[in-house]
This record gives sequence, C-alpha cells and structure tokens, in this order.
Amino acid sequence: MNLTAIINKYADQIGGTFTEYDEHKCIIVVPLRDNRFQTVLALTEKSKVSGRTRAVFVSKVSDSVNEIDTAELLKVHANFDYSKFVIEDGNLKVVASCLAEAASEEEVKFMVQEVAQLADQYEYKLTGKDIH
Repeated sequence: MNLTAIINKYADQIGGTFTEYDEHKCIIVVPLRDNRFQTVLALTEKSKVSGRTRAVFVSKVSDSVNEIDTAELLKVHANFDYSKFVIEDGNLKVVASCLAEAASEEEVKFMVQEVAQLADQYEYKLTGKDIH
C-alpha cells in the first residue's frame, strides 16, 4: 500500500490539504461541516504486536486530559468503527490503525474521515473550540 498516494488522492477528492513528510508520514487537513477543519497524521510503522507494517491515523483532541472523564471516553469509543481514544504525552487523541497490506483504499478514506470527525466532535465537546 502506498499510503501517502492514497491520502494525497483523497485530499484532492474532498478539497483538503495534503503535506508529505516522507514516504511513511503525511498530514491531511480534512474539511468538515460549519467551515471546520481537522488535521490527521497518517503514517506507516512496524507493529509492536505482529511485526507487520500497519497504517496509523492520528488526530489530537485536547492538549490535556485534566478534567476529562476518561472512563466515559472508554465507554463511548466501543461504538466507533475503527477509532479509539488514546492518551499520549498528556494529550488526548483519536487513533485508528490497520494492517497496511489488508486495508483497501476505501477503508483508508473511511478511517481518515472517522478520525477527523470524531476528533473534531470531541474537541468541540470537551474544549468548546476548534484548535486542531
């Protein structure tokens, strides 16, 4: 799978912005409703579980988890199709991942869209702002 090529093509299709860092990492800015946007980092990396290459899609929700009911977030993310909440370096993020070789182009697009929409939704719900 050429992840950056898929993301670049998708950015063109949706009127988003694409930035490539290298062959394994890129960013797409996804346009959403009400003139809102959400940045999603897409990358490939070696899985720590299987050792296989996986595609990962990440978007930041909040710079802090203070005053956030993280137990509630664990409950709601059970309803997501691909995504989950992750706390990394004190930041709350929405992350989706899959084995790179098994994902279709349509699944990649769906994961990018889901990560962007959920991160935006919870960013607004938790902070009242459009930051990321």
